[in-house]
Amino acid sequence: MKKIAILILISITSLSCNNTNKKIDYGNILNNCFSENEIAILNETCTQFESNLSELYPKEPIGIKYKLYLKDISELNEPTGFVKNSPNNLLDKLKNSSVFDKIWTKYSAAYYEDDSYEIQAKTNLENTEIDTAEIPKDFYITNPKGAYVDCLLKNQKNIFIEEYLLAVRDIGEISPQILAQGLLESMTESDYDDKPVRLIIAINLFYEQEFNTSE
Repeated sequence: MKKIAILILISITSLSCNNTNKKIDYGNILNNCFSENEIAILNETCTQFESNLSELYPKEPIGIKYKLYLKDISELNEPTGFVKNSPNNLLDKLKNSSVFDKIWTKYSAAYYEDDSYEIQAKTNLENTEIDTAEIPKDFYITNPKGAYVDCLLKNQKNIFIEEYLLAVRDIGEISPQILAQGLLESMTESDYDDKPVRLIIAINLFYEQEFNTSE
């Protein structure tokens, strides 16, 4: 009996280690459009994001961690300090890579020409009744015409992700809270096991907020 118990313990430990060390390859769904190096960077960023999730929700299965994160974002209840938990060198690596321009662009670059964004922002400010209001800063959005959106649309079959990507392409900017709430209300628990779902939550919610917060 002792031998059997030891074998069971060893098997459980082995499985646990394998799950912990399982290599994240969410970026591989973009392998028709992104280079190996670009995919490696995406996988590295997703790995860091899941590490953050594990610190935040230590007792939950990984899929539920993603769901709980969406819930917090949708309720404007993002955990204190969570957005700042990523190493700065990883953010710099992502921002200075070719991946960045395939995913993000400035809002002004997508919808305005030259300095017309600033002119419009000043006009809007002048028309408000709030004297203390400041001219809104430009910010990063998921590029509606970028390779990232186009590639995901061609290489995944999750209906909720497809609807989101079509909205990005056809409508434009979507706030993190609206995106989180929409996904949260639409998806089943099994959807959180999909690579596109995890990739988008990491890239389009977490890291997009990171860059806009650090600006």
